[in-house]
Amino acid sequence: MRNRVRKLFVVGINLLVFLVLLSSIELYYRIWPPNVLADPSPNRLWQKFRAHVTLTVAPGTYDRWFNTFTKQSFPADIVTNSLGFNDRREFEYSKPYVRAANERIVLFTSASAGWGIGSTSDETTVAGQMQHYLNALQKERKYTVINLSMVGWIAFQEFVGLELWGDAFGPDWIVVMDGVSDAVTGCGSSQGVGNPMFTAAIENQVNDYLFNIRRPDFYRGWLENEIVKYSAAYRGITGKQYVPDNRIFDQSSSDWSVVRRQIIPTKVGQSREMLAFYLKSIRAILKLYPGAAYIISTQPMVNQFAGDFVDIYQSPPGTEAHRLAVARRERELEAYLTAHEDEPCGQSTLQPSFAYVFANGAIQLERLADEMRGQGRRVEYANMGTLFPDPATERIPYFIDPAHLSDAGTDILGRFYADRILAADATNH
Repeated sequence: MRNRVRKLFVVGINLLVFLVLLSSIELYYRIWPPNVLADPSPNRLWQKFRAHVTLTVAPGTYDRWFNTFTKQSFPADIVTNSLGFNDRREFEYSKPYVRAANERIVLFTSASAGWGIGSTSDETTVAGQMQHYLNALQKERKYTVINLSMVGWIAFQEFVGLELWGDAFGPDWIVVMDGVSDAVTGCGSSQGVGNPMFTAAIENQVNDYLFNIRRPDFYRGWLENEIVKYSAAYRGITGKQYVPDNRIFDQSSSDWSVVRRQIIPTKVGQSREMLAFYLKSIRAILKLYPGAAYIISTQPMVNQFAGDFVDIYQSPPGTEAHRLAVARRERELEAYLTAHEDEPCGQSTLQPSFAYVFANGAIQLERLADEMRGQGRRVEYANMGTLFPDPATERIPYFIDPAHLSDAGTDILGRFYADRILAADATNH
């Protein structure tokens, strides 16, 4: 009897110690909870699933950016609308925008650089700067610039966004600035031809988890999933099915985010199809508003400009020297891609694909603008990288990281677009 009491006492003491330890751990995490949503990558925003366009920025206020060159953070005052666009107007699917008698509407679309990562306020985005100069440099009309840019969007998502929300504004001008997301997403992030960012993760969740099992439950953890896999009794009692992990990852990626490492197996040589899809998307954008004037343009990067474009822009467009430089660069890009075309897409093989789509995209957009003008359309092309010094060291003050602009950079772009629009409107007045 005494031994039994002693054993129960020992069990009780151990159970008490276990409960104290468990309570201490729980108390610790209640007082100092880990920020599981914190993203260690600077200038990366949380996003929200959105029908038709896949993703938009999570609506809210964004108050800080990080300059990767100076290694300093700086304050911002960015307030989105309810859809996550960096524009304080609420966008409607069908309710027409009521404009003033002398008002002209400019729709601006781009990816994260146009959305405003790096801008200190809504007014210092490219769209904000453009609107400022459009109204400051003349007094005859009121110009309103609508920022339909969105973080991570490729050109086809821009097309869908312009169709969904742009029509209500009855635009006079469409300004498009892209090329980087289309050059990165397909192969560098290995999402495949024509797919937006996070396609691999979304397809995996929807196809393997939601549509492939009879009773999907959205809060099942890893441990329960393993029990479902190995326990016939548990499956029989609960009616649940095991969810296999069919994810494929880029083994060369150092990104902390699992969903960013998740890929659709793709070959570098498919960059040719990615370029074709990019151009198809721009053509679709040009068909949306045939009565409007367009500026299609290539987003600037901090990299040395000649690294991507060599001597293409050292001669004026339309000259024989320009044509020869373009033809030479196209041959070089094709040879570069061919040398790597059988390699799998991923972070380590980004460069040949990026160079091919980004530089060729600019070349083809220039030709497309010429083609459209030959058909009587008001379409201009500009490579915005030409507005900055050639060496990367001299471009740095205009950027906060390789793809995102400081207020000084957006000021240059906004002024350029405004000058082109005002000059064209004065001619067609």
